[in-house]
Amino acid sequence: MKRLLVLAALLTSIATLRAGISDPCLAVKIPLNERIEAARAVVYGRVISQQAVWDDAQRSIYTINRLVVSDVWKATDVVSDTITVITEGGDMGTMGRTVIGTLKLVLGDEGYLLLESQRPQDVTFTKHGVRTFMRPYSEVQALLVQTYDGSIRDCWGTVASTSTQLIQRVLSAYTHEARKALQRNTPTRGARKSFDVVQGSVSFTPKRVIGGIGDVITITGAGFGDQRGSSYVIFTTDGTNYHGADAAKGFAYRAWSDTEIKVEVPPSYSGRVRVVVGTTQHESADTLHVTSNVAARSVNPLSYNTLINTNGTGGYTWSLQKELFDNSAARECVESVMRQFRCKTGMSFDVASTGTTAGYALNDGINAIVFDAPGYELGAGAVAYCDWIWYSCILGNETFYWVRDTDCRLSRKFNWYYGNGKNPQFGMAKLRYVLYHEIGHAHQFGHVNEWGESMHPIVQALPAEEWLERDTITASEQRAGQFMTNLGRTFTFRACGVQPLLAPSLADCNSDPTSDVHEHDASSSTFDLAPMPASTSITLSDEHNADLDRTVTVLDVRGVRVYTAQWSQGSTTLDLNISQLAAGQYTVLVQTRQGVAQSRTFVVTR
Repeated sequence: MKRLLVLAALLTSIATLRAGISDPCLAVKIPLNERIEAARAVVYGRVISQQAVWDDAQRSIYTINRLVVSDVWKATDVVSDTITVITEGGDMGTMGRTVIGTLKLVLGDEGYLLLESQRPQDVTFTKHGVRTFMRPYSEVQALLVQTYDGSIRDCWGTVASTSTQLIQRVLSAYTHEARKALQRNTPTRGARKSFDVVQGSVSFTPKRVIGGIGDVITITGAGFGDQRGSSYVIFTTDGTNYHGADAAKGFAYRAWSDTEIKVEVPPSYSGRVRVVVGTTQHESADTLHVTSNVAARSVNPLSYNTLINTNGTGGYTWSLQKELFDNSAARECVESVMRQFRCKTGMSFDVASTGTTAGYALNDGINAIVFDAPGYELGAGAVAYCDWIWYSCILGNETFYWVRDTDCRLSRKFNWYYGNGKNPQFGMAKLRYVLYHEIGHAHQFGHVNEWGESMHPIVQALPAEEWLERDTITASEQRAGQFMTNLGRTFTFRACGVQPLLAPSLADCNSDPTSDVHEHDASSSTFDLAPMPASTSITLSDEHNADLDRTVTVLDVRGVRVYTAQWSQGSTTLDLNISQLAAGQYTVLVQTRQGVAQSRTFVVTR
């Protein structure tokens, strides 16, 4: 069976039963039955308290989550009425740890959790009174929650139509024991409203932006109202779902009239733009392409974790674990990746001249690229994590946030490829591409759903192998990186020893054989599809490429091909029969013989 690699970072905005599902980052999808079989226990519980702490060794920050449990399946003897679950990362007020791709819980969250026991040589928290704890099995893949329509879903999509169905079809095979009576919450946070969607009633320019840096789009139409009032603009947060009203009302609106709106695009995914006026949603006919995102701490006004001069010579020095440093192919790969960011974005990233034995620790002043180790292993299915320590400092009325140590952990469970071009074997982890993604996170990039970008969430055989061969960052990533670099060079805050970035030496840039930025042709989609959502059929239309023969592929949320068709030359429309597809989110990929690939997402309802 082919393995699916997924890259992700933005929290997916999903209406859930008081729980938010985040996307997996660089993880192999583990089927639900296999996850449950491998987990030590499955519980239904609610988070009742949280505390962010350093582990006893002072190597990293974790969150101690205490859960009250109402139901236990499998190892009922190891689960009490109240349990402690450790998750990676946490906010300690003036500083904290951000780690991409791991499970994030929020006080009050509830749902099904797949758990594993403490690992051999695991981290300890005795200084905080914690002697025993459990971990989420497979990190973000461990959480299953109920959505507003009553279905149960995980980070990959719907796994059961109801909680009862999940129990009957999957969990009933295991020992079950009820614990404390837990009144299960009804959805209250961001409850859905009934809207009338008027498709194609608005247009906008420009069509391509970077989210989170202040790029403004101008929306034109009619009936917006002379003043914004309670109206707002929303963008898609995962290709399907949209920002909630509370978040959208806080966006930066530059102008609002009855026929025109100017608004800054927050971190978001590519999709249609909607203007919400009362119970009416005016939806654009075209897709807004968010080709890169920057992880803003707030969007109005914009604020960030700023990159600063940490090494005294300009920025950040990356140290390779000696095992990687002594491997010439691996070392050359890392040096080339850092050269890409240095030459294309101006970021002061360099590589230490010697290997390090320091290993993984986020409080040692070393930015490390290492393999995982006992106690700090990556969760099941994870390929790599990038996490960093951020600090804050207050001077007058200004609070400044900056990134200090950053570490990238690579899983030893994978077969790594350190060369250029295509992986010699399917399923290998290509270090260069993984680092474009993970160092992109270190550069404070978020995720996008634009085919071909390094920060795209899906990397698998079709179509991602086409851009997995790419050995350079893209033009959008270059622009996002230049924005963050400029922010790090020009800030005026001076306290707590914080100093701006310095420009790096570019003496070796001309020697980089992959110095030309290549923007994947798929990032500009010209075909449209309707209706949205669909049930039995969907129609593709394209006025621009009718003179080309095209292959149409439909992929499910896992990236598995579920439908193919030929779009013959001379035809501007193509009807697809999707009556056999299960309800859920899908991607339509249109490819030409010239290698141009374009994509759109759609939802099937039943």
